Amino acid sequence: MAVLPRHTDRFEAYVAPARARPALWRLLAGIIFAALAWLGAVAALVPLATRLPADPGRAILLAYLLSFAALALGIAAAARLLQRRPPATLLGPGGFRLRHFALGVAAIALLSVLSLPALAWLAAPVRRMPLATWAAWLPLVLPALLLQTAAEEIAFRGYLMQSLAARFRSRLAWLLLPAALFGALHWDPAEFGANAWLVVLSTAVVGLILADVTVRTGNLSAAIGLHFANNVSSLLFVSLPSPLGAFTLWTISVDPADAAAVRPLLLADFAVMLAAWAAWRALGARLHSRGRGSI
Repeated sequence: MAVLPRHTDRFEAYVAPARARPALWRLLAGIIFAALAWLGAVAALVPLATRLPADPGRAILLAYLLSFAALALGIAAAARLLQRRPPATLLGPGGFRLRHFALGVAAIALLSVLSLPALAWLAAPVRRMPLATWAAWLPLVLPALLLQTAAEEIAFRGYLMQSLAARFRSRLAWLLLPAALFGALHWDPAEFGANAWLVVLSTAVVGLILADVTVRTGNLSAAIGLHFANNVSSLLFVSLPSPLGAFTLWTISVDPADAAAVRPLLLADFAVMLAAWAAWRALGARLHSRGRGSI
């Protein structure tokens, strides 16, 4: 009986800094400002990347990931200028919590490793690049991926969810709306064809999972860890043939246009996130039952 109030208290503390100025115009103005800042960064960095001597596909993807710095800075500026609160409040009380982040990473890493036999059964991966080349890119790509995932969490489970929770009591507003928007922004029929709806739906559910993690911890660190590890798994280790797979070590040997062949792989990736969430929840309950707090 004590668990729910504890989660409620944590989430209340997480939302509290946004309650002083909950007007919707402040939220909308902040979103527009941050989106324009990010789009401006994409427009500036991606063309610049095409002129670099490095592999164009890798340079463009790295530039795209780095452009999310503008999204994070835009959201931070919106919190400061429009809601008159410190940007650090977007992370939640206590700021960045390394333990929460590490547990989120560990949950995805463990389930990804356990799922490798099933992935190999569905479609055999083929080596995309030499191990030495892949490793040489990691010092650049890993921080860029962390920046991208942290920026998305700060925007969706930070600024947007906090602001909606400060304005509306209904979970339909502050839980479902950010997740639905998160999913909708992944709509890409040119890339996924008939599976585009499945990508949107699964991404929206992932948004709900990350929101649940944030509600339970009252902080973004665990959600950033889960999101970061999921993107590392799909963008650095095994991916479908696509521009987003420029840095992956292995590529799935299927035609992306073959919707029937790709669908089980998308569902398998989604299942890993669901299993990681369940493992994370189980670990939190176990720690709480032993009197060690909860995650």
